[in-house]
Amino acid sequence: MGVLGDMLRRELERMGVQRLAYPRRFKCGHQPEQCAAVGLLLGRYKLCRFPDGVALVGSGMPCPEPVHVELKPPEFPKIYIDLGLWSIHTDSEKNELVEQIAAAIASVRRELWDGNLVLTRAPAEFLERFGRAMRGMRHAVAIAGGPPPQDGLVLDPEGPCVADEALLRGADEIVVGGVVDKERIYKGATARIAAEIGVPDGRRCRIELRGSTVGVPDRLNKIIEIVLAVRFAGLSLEEAVIAAQARRDKVYRLMREFQRAGRCVDPALADELARWLKADRRAVELAAAKAHVEIGCEPI
Repeated sequence: MGVLGDMLRRELERMGVQRLAYPRRFKCGHQPEQCAAVGLLLGRYKLCRFPDGVALVGSGMPCPEPVHVELKPPEFPKIYIDLGLWSIHTDSEKNELVEQIAAAIASVRRELWDGNLVLTRAPAEFLERFGRAMRGMRHAVAIAGGPPPQDGLVLDPEGPCVADEALLRGADEIVVGGVVDKERIYKGATARIAAEIGVPDGRRCRIELRGSTVGVPDRLNKIIEIVLAVRFAGLSLEEAVIAAQARRDKVYRLMREFQRAGRCVDPALADELARWLKADRRAVELAAAKAHVEIGCEPI
């Protein structure tokens, strides 16, 4: 359960409420208590006591007896998405970046809430596009014109140091570069962001999966999912990376491992890698074809 969902559940239990009723059209893709807690903080919902129990109702609905709960979201970690390199992107990449930030908000809400996410060095064009994308959606993400803190941990796939679980669990301020390599590869982009905001190289670290960044998701929302899963869900870094992988990430890592094994890949090795990455047969076949290898020396 998310941090805030667990907080809400404990508050309700303290008040003697064992079960919370939800609106008929209430939508939540994960834990309903977490979604309810975020909705309460955003002012979308309120808690009301009725003769048959306590229910979550829309903020505009009549409420004969309001129920007040105290939700104090943790101040940290603060996750910063820095948009200082917004202007280098193509129009398509800018749209993709806005989309990934919207997805990042959803990722943060699975454990914390909007107050733990900050968008820094946000230019006017981004604000206009972001406003259009979020029209009709209430949020409380902080948007700042200034840079992230200089003592933050910058997650950079090209960083000189390797982020481990202790580092991710102990960092109060984490910076993710608002960079999308959709049409062009922006090599060194996150290093440039770190330099502009004054973060030293020793705080610019990469996330690896068994000694390589191949197969580590690069979407902003996925990076945030990995950090929060390690910090709050009790997952190891390897487990968090694999859980966040899309099929393409699994295919890329399978390709790397197949190429290292040679043109003829032992079927037992292919099965072992598939189990490790939780990859389906289609991903294995696609990786073998793209890597120009054969499994068991027989064409797939």
